[in-house]
Amino acid sequence: MGLSLWLVPNPAQLQLIQKVLPKQPETRPVSAASYPEITPHITLASSRKATQDALLRAIPSTLHPIPVEFQKLEVGDHYFRSVFISVKKTTELVALHEHIMAALDRDGASPSAPAFLHVSISYIADEDGVAERKKAADELRATTVVEGPETGLDDAESVVLRCGDSEGGRVCLTGFEGTEVWIVRCEGPVQHWQVLHKTTATPGVAQD
Repeated sequence: MGLSLWLVPNPAQLQLIQKVLPKQPETRPVSAASYPEITPHITLASSRKATQDALLRAIPSTLHPIPVEFQKLEVGDHYFRSVFISVKKTTELVALHEHIMAALDRDGASPSAPAFLHVSISYIADEDGVAERKKAADELRATTVVEGPETGLDDAESVVLRCGDSEGGRVCLTGFEGTEVWIVRCEGPVQHWQVLHKTTATPGVAQD
């Protein structure tokens, strides 16, 4: 896969989301490659040709926090999109993505971003099949994910993540604030991926 640029939630929200991600089930056998620990993120671009310096140049010199809104829990047909939450296409997200893709194109990096605008919740190996992916999604709906009209939001296509309780009551997320862009080397098994660099957004107005 080469190098990737990820938009990552702020540290507090990242910790909340990671707490409720599916883990290896104890009641049924699955592949060792299924349910690895992952960092929830939006992949802004990936490239086999790009260098770390090229990715650094592609990140806007002024990076502001990006609001991300969850849209729908979905089951996919690819390991890296086994169970994911689609994300609403906002001008801020599209502008950041287009800026990065154009910069990498100018560097001859041939960037890609398959199924741009999704946050993967679980990676499940092909040998475990669609049935295991659907099972994981159903278990999320039973414990963590609230969808559609049940969210109490006006938008029929919306998702809320129940992330546990705190002193102030139940913690629920309808999205997150993307405050960091990471450069990640995605080679080999997921547990061997390396975070090479983190760029932190400057608080203030949202990304133009």
